[in-house]
Amino acid sequence: MYPLKTICKYDPQDLAVSSNTFTTVYLGNYIAGDFREGSGSHCGVDIFPMISHDQVFACLDGVVQVAENKSAYGNYVIIVHDNVPDPADMTQTTTLYSCYLHLSEYSVTPGQLVSEGESIGKCGNTGNVSGSTGEHLHFQIDRKEAPFHPYWPFTFAESKAAGLGFFESVNTWLGLENAKKYTINPLVYLDQIAALDTTSPRLDTITPVATPIISIKPASLENPSWFTDVLSNHPYATAINFLKSRDIVWGDNGKFSPDATITRAELVKMVFGAAGVMLVTDSPNYFSDIDPSSWHAAYANTAKINNIIGGYSDGTFKPNNPITRAEAFKIIINTFHPEPLDTVSFAVFDDVSTADWQAPYANFAKTNELIYFAAQKFESNKMMNRGEVANALYVLKNI
Repeated sequence: MYPLKTICKYDPQDLAVSSNTFTTVYLGNYIAGDFREGSGSHCGVDIFPMISHDQVFACLDGVVQVAENKSAYGNYVIIVHDNVPDPADMTQTTTLYSCYLHLSEYSVTPGQLVSEGESIGKCGNTGNVSGSTGEHLHFQIDRKEAPFHPYWPFTFAESKAAGLGFFESVNTWLGLENAKKYTINPLVYLDQIAALDTTSPRLDTITPVATPIISIKPASLENPSWFTDVLSNHPYATAINFLKSRDIVWGDNGKFSPDATITRAELVKMVFGAAGVMLVTDSPNYFSDIDPSSWHAAYANTAKINNIIGGYSDGTFKPNNPITRAEAFKIIINTFHPEPLDTVSFAVFDDVSTADWQAPYANFAKTNELIYFAAQKFESNKMMNRGEVANALYVLKNI
């Protein structure tokens, strides 16, 4: 269903007729009176609400990945949709990300399961929207291959290098090929989805539809009470229950302790379980502080053999020590993404410089929304907790 109530459908063949509703079209520009698709590099559709602060609805079933405020986007929400029809071949399935920008407010939290037609916030005009024509919803759908969400096809640095401002860059098609590669026409896709439902008539543009067409609820949510200390409103409940349903994580006396720090050995065990790493049980013992008969010996030695960890300079692993955010993400990402990461050319966090060893890992974690980061801070030395690890693994298993 459409994310806002409208009085007409989005018709690529006659967009001028609906210019009072769809003010900037998919791959359109900001030139007054020009409503041609492919005439610019605007990745989404800008939609006027029927009434001020109108309700914004989830377009399909999904899991909230982001619900926060950022200067460029204002209040915004990103929802990940697993096992939905692939726009390139509707008989196949894929993962897509729907993005809702400039909200006056949002009413969901990261990790929350939402159904198609469920209200996630209200339309607004927040963020860097200078030059906009007033309250509107910027709505776009990204492919899973997009390097970040919401995807945008050029950076401010690239715009500046081309001698263009933001609006000029869109109007002159800067990054158009990447926009085509990593995003889809969101409203055309939703109309195609609606056409797949032959069981009942659909009035998406007038009345929110609460019944989902496609069920993508993770199997883990069939039992939402795996742990007594992980309530349904916990930001990482979906991730924790997903991993529990697949026997990747366990608890103690019915509790998961999501806010407790995780030890280095526990982290490696959880990561290897999620990634399906085969343990090497007959290797030499690489660390002086690990008893070869202990449960974590195989995990530490396998990590060493696969160059996932190096250990400390004194030859120890320190299996029972808590682990910092920087160290944890290095292990997590090296396990799931063994290829070298790209060099970071710009700071992604206020407290991480491009020269820091953890910069590529911080960039990857931020780009892929592995956990919630507050106020543009990575906090490299902050101890990682069990809930954060669970969420990172859940995301990596579903991208």
